[in-house]
Amino acid sequence: MAPVTPESLGADAYASDEVFAAPGASGDGFGNPNLAVNGVRGAGDTQGSTDVYSMAYPPQTNTELTLGWSGAWVTNGPGVDFVVFENGFQQSGTERFFMDLVIVEVSQDAERWVAFPHDYLAEDETRYEALPQLWEGFAGRTPTRLNVDSNDVDPFDAGASGGDGFDLDTLPEDDVVARLIKREGFRYVRLVAAPARENPDTEAPFVRSAISNGPDIDGVIGRYLVLRD
Repeated sequence: MAPVTPESLGADAYASDEVFAAPGASGDGFGNPNLAVNGVRGAGDTQGSTDVYSMAYPPQTNTELTLGWSGAWVTNGPGVDFVVFENGFQQSGTERFFMDLVIVEVSQDAERWVAFPHDYLAEDETRYEALPQLWEGFAGRTPTRLNVDSNDVDPFDAGASGGDGFDLDTLPEDDVVARLIKREGFRYVRLVAAPARENPDTEAPFVRSAISNGPDIDGVIGRYLVLRD
């Protein structure tokens, strides 16, 4: 399996293009998971896009979304291997962000999953702080500037496109599945609302903003693709 560049597959071939699982999705409006695979349409630094799939928090069931690439896997190459575009934005006139944090997991078979290392670094992890630098390894920390209609920039130019990049080399080396994914790539990416997972430092769900209602997924774009069913 020789890696192929996104350009050799076609202009849009490297964006995730299939919804593998969206438990609890209503299918209507922002509850339509296809909005996460129809092209990234970010609204910039200070507002969120309206072309997104909205997840929720427990006890609701639509707390995660699994996307894939039909006929291709994302593989490990130099630097960032894929970018998650969520809907965070900077609150006007402040250094604070409105964020719905997301834990990112990858899999070859949609059964054995590996999460990217993530850690909430606040001094008091039982209190939510709206500072992106405290949410290390999560998606949802960076505004989405990429817009396929009006700002179709390189998705891997972080300054131009926004989004949160992930490098397979950062997966844990002591996990056999992670080592396989580093070597062979992955087929599926699962995006999980952070409060649906336990913070190992507090043994309670990750905290969230009192005014947030769940992550809004605009899309995921892979960088180094291999044609593989």
